[in-house]
Amino acid sequence: MALSALELGRMSRRVLLIAVLFTAVADPALANWWIVRASDGKCIVVDIEPTGKDKTVTKVGKDYYQTPDQAEADVKRLCKESKSGDQPAGKPGNAE
Repeated sequence: MALSALELGRMSRRVLLIAVLFTAVADPALANWWIVRASDGKCIVVDIEPTGKDKTVTKVGKDYYQTPDQAEADVKRLCKESKSGDQPAGKPGNAE
């Protein structure tokens, strides 16, 4: 029951195709999410892990989140920004 070279070639291509498809489907499921706080105090959810080299960004919350929804829920809990801090002092062109 030896396989011919042609059958081995077809099997190899099928295995490679299955591996590529699995990787393409599994990759988004394996993505991680982080919460970072910028130097201006605003928190955002990112899909690239903060390395610590950028001193203007601080990682907050858990080590990582499995979904962006989990991270956003923690942003609301961890990063309560004051409403007055979000508003500019005055609108451009308006003298107060």
